Amino acid sequence: MKRESFAFATLFASCWALLACPLQSAYSADSADVFATVDGVSITKEAFEREVYNAARQTYYHGRPPGAEEYIEFRKDVADRMIERRLLLEEAQRRKLRPDETAIDAQIAQYEARYGDTERWQSEGPAMVAALRQRFEEDSVLEALESDTRSVAAPDEDELTAFYRDNPDLFTEPARKRVAIILIAVAPSAGAAALAAGREEAAGILEQLSAGADFAELAGQYSSDASAANGGDMGYMHEGTLSPDAEAAIAQLDIGGVSEPVRVLEGIAVFKLLETRAAELQSFADVRDRAENLWIRQAGEQQWQKLVAELRAGSEIDIDTDYLVNVPDYND
Repeated sequence: MKRESFAFATLFASCWALLACPLQSAYSADSADVFATVDGVSITKEAFEREVYNAARQTYYHGRPPGAEEYIEFRKDVADRMIERRLLLEEAQRRKLRPDETAIDAQIAQYEARYGDTERWQSEGPAMVAALRQRFEEDSVLEALESDTRSVAAPDEDELTAFYRDNPDLFTEPARKRVAIILIAVAPSAGAAALAAGREEAAGILEQLSAGADFAELAGQYSSDASAANGGDMGYMHEGTLSPDAEAAIAQLDIGGVSEPVRVLEGIAVFKLLETRAAELQSFADVRDRAENLWIRQAGEQQWQKLVAELRAGSEIDIDTDYLVNVPDYND
C-alpha cells in the first residue's frame, strides 16, 4: 500500500478545509467562530487556520517561520488570498462562467490512478473526490475569469512606440565583458594539499604569461573549462554571471589584463579581459515583438488588478483583526 506524498497530504488538508467551509454558499456559525465575512458569507476561524496551515507547509517546508512578526504578515496574506478568492468566485458566478468538466475529470482520474491504493484514499475516497471536484471547479472558473479579464487588444503603433520610449530599461542590453579563463580543476571537496597544488600550477601559468606566452595557447594546454578548445574565450558575460570573487577580480582589469589566481567552485582560475561593451538601448525595430508582448502582459495585469480593487471596494468585508494578529502560542 502506498504512503501519502507531501503534495497529496497538503492537497487533502486543503480540500477538507473547503468541505468544512464551502466558499460558494453561506455558512452558519456562531459569531465567536467567525474569522471574517465577505458580503454576508462567513469564513470560520477553523477554515482560516486550515488554510494557514496548508500554506505554511508549502512556504515554510523546512520548519516554522523565522519570527512572529513575519508569521503575522503571512497570516494577513493568507486572509487576503481567501477573501480575494471569495470575491472572484462571486464575480465568476455573476458572469455565468462554467468549469471545464472534461479537464476536471481528467485531473481527478490522475489523482485516483496515483493515490487510489493509499489507506486514506481507500477509506475516504468519495469525500476526497467531492472535495477535489469542488476545488478544481472553483480553480477552473477562476482561470476562465482571469483569462477573460487579462485579454486585451494589441496596441496600435503609437501606443507601442510610446511604451518603448517610456521604458528604456526594458529594452537596454546591459553592459557586458568578454572574458577568457584558464581553469585549474580542484574538486570542491579536495583537501588543502590539492588546493595548494592548484594555486602553484596557476602561479606557474602566470609566470609564463608574464614572459610573453599566449593566453589562448595556455588555455588549450592547461584549462579544464569547456572553453579551452576556444582558447579559453567564454564570450560576453553580464554582471552576475560569474561568482562575486571572479567578478571582483575582473573588475580591476583593463582590456588585455590578466588576473591573479582566483578561487572558484571548480578550482583555481586565471581570467583575461578581452573586450567590454557598454549598456546599449536596442532599436525599436529589433525589439518590437517583445515590446508588444510586454505591453499586452502589462495591460492585462492592470485590468486584473483593477477588477480585484473594484470587487474589494464594492464589497462588505469584515475581519476579526484581533484574532488575525493574536498568536500567543507561536513562540511557546
